[in-house]
Amino acid sequence: MAAFQTLDYEIPASMQKNWQNIVNLIAQIAEVPTSLIMRVHQNHIEVSTSSETNNNPYHVGDKEALGHGLYCEHVIENKRELIVVNALPDKVWCNNPDIKFGMISYCGLPLFWPNGETFGTICMLDSKENRYTDTYRQLLNTFKDAIEAQLAVVYQQHKLLRLNSELKNRVETRTTDLAQLSYSLDKEIDRRKAAERQVSYQKTHDQGTGFLNRAALEEVLDETLESFDHNAETLVVIDVGFTNARSIQTKYGFEAFDQVLKEFRFRLGHNESSYFVTGRPSSNDLVILMWGEELELKVQHLVDDISHVSLGNFPIDNTEVHLHSYIGIAQAKQGNNAKQLLQNACHAMLLCKESGETSCVFSDNHIHDLHHHNQLESYLLQAVRNDDLMLYFQPKVLPHTHKWIGAEALLRWRHPVLGDISNEALIHMAEQNGLIFEVGSFVLRTAIDKAKQWSEIIDNFRIAVNVSPIQLQNVNFAEQIEHLLDSFHLPAKFLELEVTESALIADEVVARNTLNKLHDLGVTLSLDDFGTGYASFSYLKKYPFDAIKIDKSFVHQMEKSDDDRAIICSIIHIAKKLDLQVVIEGIESTQQEQFLIGEGCDIGQGFLYGKPMSSNEFEQSLYSQNLLGGQYTYSS
Repeated sequence: MAAFQTLDYEIPASMQKNWQNIVNLIAQIAEVPTSLIMRVHQNHIEVSTSSETNNNPYHVGDKEALGHGLYCEHVIENKRELIVVNALPDKVWCNNPDIKFGMISYCGLPLFWPNGETFGTICMLDSKENRYTDTYRQLLNTFKDAIEAQLAVVYQQHKLLRLNSELKNRVETRTTDLAQLSYSLDKEIDRRKAAERQVSYQKTHDQGTGFLNRAALEEVLDETLESFDHNAETLVVIDVGFTNARSIQTKYGFEAFDQVLKEFRFRLGHNESSYFVTGRPSSNDLVILMWGEELELKVQHLVDDISHVSLGNFPIDNTEVHLHSYIGIAQAKQGNNAKQLLQNACHAMLLCKESGETSCVFSDNHIHDLHHHNQLESYLLQAVRNDDLMLYFQPKVLPHTHKWIGAEALLRWRHPVLGDISNEALIHMAEQNGLIFEVGSFVLRTAIDKAKQWSEIIDNFRIAVNVSPIQLQNVNFAEQIEHLLDSFHLPAKFLELEVTESALIADEVVARNTLNKLHDLGVTLSLDDFGTGYASFSYLKKYPFDAIKIDKSFVHQMEKSDDDRAIICSIIHIAKKLDLQVVIEGIESTQQEQFLIGEGCDIGQGFLYGKPMSSNEFEQSLYSQNLLGGQYTYSS
């Protein structure tokens, strides 16, 4: 029999007296020798109340172990009434322990606590055969209800006592905790305020250097322009670009370059103030804002200082580097805004790189150049609307067999005057003038269409498409991909999206949600330009990438640079540990190929296998390569 967890509450004496009257009355009315109230315990059942009648063999406190087939035990197990008219001829009850007391007939009901646990039974027994009429059974039911009502009172009283005790203990504990809680709250408030200050700081400052970021720089500049007196004061924006920034970042890491920039700014002097502000609008540039009266001489001294400091040596990892700086200067004029001023200074800095001069002041003559740039953007808009853009394809191959297993789609624009314009320039221009969604949609639609055609020729042939940071920040981007795949009936595994680190930095939450949706669709995700970013390895943990694409800059220098070879080996080793596919671009020689095969490169891309080709040219080469059993190499 299962163990019962009956509440161990004592029955008050007044209630016991009432129960005594009940069993006496039952025995008298039913004319039976015995009427009992039984209470069940963990391993036995006990007489709680027994009728004061002649020939009653049961006494209060009598116990019987469970498991011997008692009448009452059957009632408790089945939780319902039991009537035994005569146990002697009954095969089920002929061995019942109560027969030894002469009790051969039985009628009993279960008694319950309010929480549903079993208290025991109320019953009557007879030494002769007894069919227990409906009147007697109804009488027993009436007394059952009365006893259970009294049990409810006992239960509630004990429950109230227990709750009061628990409440008292909680009050005492809470009183003790209040002082500690008050102290902890003060500490938590201090921590939260510190965290809020940190969050506010991070929103407006570059994490690597502590300089103002682009958004904060624009805000400061706009606020200054609003209250600026153009007649009495001068405001100058100085953009300092470093042409060797990327090579330093690649060789020593972003953090090392950040330290170089901080040291560079320290050597310049000039404390930050309400008239002198330093910002970092991009990873390779610094911007200095100066305003006040009679600035011309001060600006010239600052430009000279920038050139001089750049030539100095900056220590990194037991070696020294110097900076190749170019300086663009833009002076605020009536009607200028922050974005325009920063753009003018940046344009002047880029002109320095083209001319080789150390510094350049933005002038009205440069407005024509900007107009030309804007005209290019207008041409691009027409090209998008007129379907003048086209896709080129560069093969991706298995380096040990040269079999073409995929291709990267690259955007081209063949302008009648400007000539051919490459993928990077087109994407950059489209991002600047808001055409990236139209251009991106064209690329995806065309690439998926071709992927569908070529997947029917080659098994597992995958087309890779570069994704712009602006596209990835579109919360509906994954749905757009899903719609295109459905429209062209292309399985998602035949599409690969190449994402750069810059696409992840803008808004990591949106990027993560979008990439997770694409991963769930079955689209292959590749981290492009791997090794050139600051936190590339951390992104492999944060996002569901399937592959990494090692930047071609490492391949181009690896024959001359032990460091670049070591970087490639390390990246491949880590990628294999993470079960990621390794794609290496920029392979141009068999020596490079053999080295990369030996290190475990999975897929190769570069002029050794084929240059970017038009769709028709690529398709012809693909047919030829497939017919030759995978040993075809394109020759330019």
